[in-house]
Amino acid sequence: MTAPFTFIAQTHNLWGDHHAAEREDAMRALYERRAPDLLATQETRGWSRDLLDAAMPGHRRVQDDFPGWERQSNLWWDGALFSEVEHGAEDVGIHDADARLFWVRLRVTGEDRTILWTTAHLSYSGNAVEVETGVNQRTPQARRVVEELARLAHPDEPVFFASDTNAIATAIWVIGTAGYLDSFSALNRQAPPTHPVVPNPFRDVVGTPKSPIASPHKTIDYIFFRGPVRPRSAEVVEFFDRGISPSDHHPVASTFTLPG
Repeated sequence: MTAPFTFIAQTHNLWGDHHAAEREDAMRALYERRAPDLLATQETRGWSRDLLDAAMPGHRRVQDDFPGWERQSNLWWDGALFSEVEHGAEDVGIHDADARLFWVRLRVTGEDRTILWTTAHLSYSGNAVEVETGVNQRTPQARRVVEELARLAHPDEPVFFASDTNAIATAIWVIGTAGYLDSFSALNRQAPPTHPVVPNPFRDVVGTPKSPIASPHKTIDYIFFRGPVRPRSAEVVEFFDRGISPSDHHPVASTFTLPG
């Protein structure tokens, strides 16, 4: 008989190379102080990947030559709690070079049971295809994601999908109607906004290069799950180091228990 097993999972959009030098200390401070047991990242770069490796020396991550694991996303886990079984990267139609649905199957240390830990960064609404056509690109991407997860998951295996969805409506509904809940909804809570982080000391105006209109506070970062797993807590992590945030997105952290 297995015992209940509790762990902390986190998703975080790392904001690519934007103001990297100014943000390094804040990112390092966050992950040295409160490294999760599982971490999924979006807008990863070589420098942020290496920084996280150093800040979380007991963790492991996917090692693969496909450039998306360095330039888009990666997946980390506490090496004392999990070990890798296999990993992959599936094309789900995301409009960014080397963007994929990234996944790793992890075995719980000392046990036979596994979990599927995955991430994807759905296309920003300012992507060239959407600007040209006016057609939402995240909804078909979400459909492809849930199809791939159904194909990849083993029977009765907990599945986690950590994502910057860039969406507030239809893509989220697609994921929900496929049998997933996010960690806030499962606890009967409304998810707080995750983007943009305010204050942002790097911006002179509240608008963006796409528009002078300020980006509204919105919830676009989630940890979705399904299967034999129980959510215990959920948090949008507000963290600043000397007034600097690690990213323009807040991380989302959730505690889960696999039942005995």
